[in-house]
Amino acid sequence: MFVRSLGVYVPDSVSVEQAVREGWYPAEEAEKFHQIGAAVAGDMPAPEMARLAVLDAYDRWGESSPRDLDLLLYPSVWHQGPNGWQPQHYLQMHLLGGNVPAFEIRSGCVGMISSLELAASYLQADADRETAMVVSSDNHGTPLVDRWRMTPGALIGDAAAALILGKEYGMAELLSVNATVIPEADAVNDGAYPLFPPDATIGRGLSFGDRHEEFRQRLLKAQGTGIHLTIQKTMMQQVEQTLDEAGIGLADITRVAFPHGRREDLDGQMSWLGIDEDQTTWDYGRRVGHCGAVDQFIAFEHLIATGGLVAGDHLLMVGFGSGTSVAAAAFRILSPSPVTRGART
Repeated sequence: MFVRSLGVYVPDSVSVEQAVREGWYPAEEAEKFHQIGAAVAGDMPAPEMARLAVLDAYDRWGESSPRDLDLLLYPSVWHQGPNGWQPQHYLQMHLLGGNVPAFEIRSGCVGMISSLELAASYLQADADRETAMVVSSDNHGTPLVDRWRMTPGALIGDAAAALILGKEYGMAELLSVNATVIPEADAVNDGAYPLFPPDATIGRGLSFGDRHEEFRQRLLKAQGTGIHLTIQKTMMQQVEQTLDEAGIGLADITRVAFPHGRREDLDGQMSWLGIDEDQTTWDYGRRVGHCGAVDQFIAFEHLIATGGLVAGDHLLMVGFGSGTSVAAAAFRILSPSPVTRGART
């Protein structure tokens, strides 16, 4: 399986300095956590950002059209539009037409990585199926989210990414992808709130900081803090399985793309994998924030665009999602510029 093209839409970032001046972000946190900014889409709908990312991918590919796809998967994290409405239909209306099977995927922040596994399996199941697209987009700038304070140590950004997967040669080869769930960590993000009525229907905001602290206190009372070690072990198992299936080792990995989050989380992940900061995408991530399911993919595009990955290099993606889900994918870079790059946003 090959990455035929990778398109993105990443809006301009609002700096931490501006957020501090406006009173949105505490100055002491700016100094402590070393974040630089968050990409902010304003009032642009997430599905429109997705459409622009798809167009960017086809502009770079330079052939065919979205109507020739065999499958579209649209993983999402935050609300996409009106209740009872699905965002993939927006892309079918404006780009794909009605003959391309299109589905929304809800698997949290590992959605793009886990959807790659689904897309690859779908293509492998039928010799006549040639290409699939995974596209994800989120605009978190809604009344129920405070992007500057929702997760202590991290900022929340907005962005979209679209990846075209195919059986023919492309800019990179997808060597292996794996995703799993740790059911006993299901409650890590539920805040002990009731499942019904759903939060959004009663206007309850989302604060991961509060919810993670509630979960931590719950574990301490039950003397069950070992779940954190289970999450780390599961991450390592996913990485080891993915590298083994790819036929490479950690020493072969050029760069590792993690979720854009807290530096202290990154320190732990680097320690477990035995890698240095300059092998990660930390410096890019702290400039745009945690952008839902697309973090690793907009970082992938950034590395390609800036020469951080060249032919022969290997990229490892590691993802975490609420649930708790863990995913990993390994790529070999073949040709960073399959066609002349088009206009970028």
